[in-house]
Amino acid sequence: ILNLPVHEHILSLYLFRSETNALMKKILISLLSLVLVLSVFTSTAYAANITGVEAENLPDLTVKIGAAPGKYDNLDSSKIKATLDGQELVVGGIDKEDASVEWIIMIDTSISLSEEHFQAQKNAVLSVLKSLRDTDTLKLYTFAEKVSQKLRGNESYETAARILKGIECNGQDTAFYAAATKLAQLATESDSAVCVPVIFSDGVETLDKGSKAATEKALKESPNPIYGFYPNVVDDATRKAFDSMIKKSGGSTKSFTKANAAKQLASFNSDDTYSVSFTATQKIEAKNNAKLVIDIDGEKIEKEIVVTDWAGDTEAPDVVSAISDETRKVVSVMFSEVIENWNDESIYQFSTVEGDVPKITDISRSSDETVVLTVDQLDSSGIKLLVSGYKDAAGNVGEEKDFSLTINENIVKTLKTAGIILGGVVVLILVLLTVIMKLRRKKKANEEALVQAAYKNGKKIEPKKKKEKPKKEKMTAAEKAAAEKAEKLKKKEEERRRAEEAKFKFYFEDKFDPNDRED
Repeated sequence: ILNLPVHEHILSLYLFRSETNALMKKILISLLSLVLVLSVFTSTAYAANITGVEAENLPDLTVKIGAAPGKYDNLDSSKIKATLDGQELVVGGIDKEDASVEWIIMIDTSISLSEEHFQAQKNAVLSVLKSLRDTDTLKLYTFAEKVSQKLRGNESYETAARILKGIECNGQDTAFYAAATKLAQLATESDSAVCVPVIFSDGVETLDKGSKAATEKALKESPNPIYGFYPNVVDDATRKAFDSMIKKSGGSTKSFTKANAAKQLASFNSDDTYSVSFTATQKIEAKNNAKLVIDIDGEKIEKEIVVTDWAGDTEAPDVVSAISDETRKVVSVMFSEVIENWNDESIYQFSTVEGDVPKITDISRSSDETVVLTVDQLDSSGIKLLVSGYKDAAGNVGEEKDFSLTINENIVKTLKTAGIILGGVVVLILVLLTVIMKLRRKKKANEEALVQAAYKNGKKIEPKKKKEKPKKEKMTAAEKAAAEKAEKLKKKEEERRRAEEAKFKFYFEDKFDPNDRED
């Protein structure tokens, strides 16, 4: 602090050129230092930052912004301005996200790191593990000669803590480029709403695994900023090189010690996340370092991003609908996109067959695409609304659209009538179902009564079985002839037997009279 020119001036003016005693000098120096430290802490702790960018689908652009809790909860989108590569962007809206967090952390396990700083890394990761919610995840990687994954994010706290405890610091070299490139790729592939990629390292490469240019390119392409931690004992040149590399992603760096590592790491996720949508309207050349600058209520934040070639918005807007509300005396006009001159009264023209023409008393928006026209009356019949001359931010003018507001009223009446009819049909179906269920229950009760009646004195009365008719079997001609022959023989035998019986009966009755005892 004393080396700063302004402070030298202040101190020389108020201390060294005065006769203030040594104690007063120490008190003033301490107070001045405290004020400066607090001001620096306040400006960094509550500064907004870009935490993610989705620019693959230009002209639509979605930017994730991290800020102090509640800072932008009530912010109006009109207080946001942005440019991409110097071209103005149209603000769509701002929404606060309440999403899960994915931590992706890489720690250095090479022997170039002191045991104290190595343990500080592990303690910081352990503190994050303890604070994870059920919806949060933490993926952990180590790097020395190569990059290795240690935690996949689906382990229990006990398992993750045990694995973390077993990690040792014994690597002979540091593949920093490979680690930073891998981290940028993981951050790009992440589909979490909030991704916090972190790397602990001094940024010194000893293996030349990959190139500095390739690593910088990967960091620039990452939609999520990378956050870096370096040991507080590194020299100034190493610190600056590490800081310059990490800032390619839009992230920042901090030094860490054994005492503050956990607190420093936790500070990267203390912010709320806001999602802001933008639309590009002018031509933007494809490049890897397009500069995105966002002004939020007077505070500017920026990041270099990769964009594909975009020729500009050439599609004209359209009017989707116009719906009247007679009770509130408003007409809601919905457009297909944000209209630049939505509050221009001249683009809305009312007319009527008879009666007074409605006059606009107020124009507001219920959403970015919906304009609400408040009028003095909606009592006239045959009211029509002509919307013309409306244009989007790129200057594309939409076609005239004519709406008959009475049609909307008839639609509402028709829907009400259809609703009543539908309700009647539903009631009828329910009545029929109830009758059917009652008949089924009655039939079941009768069947149960018949079952009970089938028992008498504890014995089951078997129902009479129907006589089954013998089944006629088909015979062949030979079988049929044999059967007829047998039938004839049977008849002859029967005639012979009857003749014998008749003869015997005659003989018996003639020779043996039962009344003649002598015989």
